[in-house]
This record gives sequence, C-alpha cells and structure tokens, in this order.
Amino acid sequence: MSEREWVRAPRQARSQATLERFVEATRELLEERPFEDITVADIVSKAERTVGSFYARFEDKYAVLHVLVDRFDQRMRDLVKSFCDPVRWEDASIAEFVSQSVSLTVLAYRRSARLYRASLTAAVTDERFRDRRIETMRYCADQHKVVLMTRREELACPDVGRASDLMYETIASMLDHEVLFGRFTATAPETDVELVAELTEQCLAVLGARVPVAVEV
Repeated sequence: MSEREWVRAPRQARSQATLERFVEATRELLEERPFEDITVADIVSKAERTVGSFYARFEDKYAVLHVLVDRFDQRMRDLVKSFCDPVRWEDASIAEFVSQSVSLTVLAYRRSARLYRASLTAAVTDERFRDRRIETMRYCADQHKVVLMTRREELACPDVGRASDLMYETIASMLDHEVLFGRFTATAPETDVELVAELTEQCLAVLGARVPVAVEV
C-alpha cells in the first residue's frame, strides 16, 4: 500500500509543507521515545500546527507512521538493489558478500530501531503494515538470491534458492527479536561485531559455503 493511500493528498504547496511537518515531527519524536508513547497531541505540538490540520491529512497517528515506514522501505529497497548487483561481487568471495550483507542489515536495524519496532508492533494487528513488510522483505530476499544464484557452483546446499531465503529469514528473525525483546539468553552475542560474525557463520553454513578461518566484519 503506497503512501498516497494513507494520506489525504495535498492540493497546494502549503498543504504539502504542513503534511511534511507532521511527518518530520513524528520522526523526531521517535528518536526520543517509543511510538506507543506518542500521541496525536504530541505530534501536533511538535509540528506547531493544529489538531484540525492534522486530521485534514491523516486518519490517525498510524497513517503518519506508515508514511515513515513507506519512505524507509523505499530507501532500503534502493540500497539493497545496488548492493546486490552481481557485477559488484564478481571478484569477491561468497563469505565477503554474506558478511557485508549481514553488517549492512544490522546497521540498518540499529539506526532505525524505534521505527522497526513501531512497524513490527503495528503489523501484529494491522494487515496493512504486515502486507507492506512482507512485500519489502521478499524484495530484499529476492535481491540476495540473484547474487547467490549466479554463484551456485560455489555452494554445497541442494537448493540454493531455499537456502538463500533461509539465510535472509535467519538474519531478519534474529534482529526482529532483538528489536522487540532485546538480548535475553546467557550466550547471546554481547556486541554487534560478535553478532555479525555469528550470523555470518550461520548463513554460510546454511548455504553450504566454505567458512574461512576469520571473516572480516
């Protein structure tokens, strides 16, 4: 579902500027506290606009959240598409590709943790957020698959396509869990460097790729 299906389309530049102010205000508030603690009144106050002008553009605060998620997802799609260009990895090893992919994904989650958490929580009860997330995650998984399918002779797994999807599911599932609940097991990696190394090793094992003695992260 696109942004324009969530907001009432502005007819004038001034109206668009007001809409953007609400979106920016929500983004700034997300840096301060969880989305569930943010109210429409908070957004209106931060944007220095009126309640009436908010509801003239948005149904509720979740409509603003979806705009933020939609824009973030589009940036992520563009980044992943560029990152997963097979030409870029012609002279690199599978281990290098997987390690850098894991590092990039961990970094994305860390930089936008509150936004991820808000969208994941909303997806539990709102199929619009759920459908959007599934669409984006499948796109990213498919882009990774494009690279790995061109290197299938280097992989020992029986089904490269499924192994590629499982690799992406492994990364996303662990990071989703951390965003929602944090690290709670006694043996969980204590740093992101350790997390990247552990996830990289797991993904290479799933792919049936040779695991080097040390993987640069």
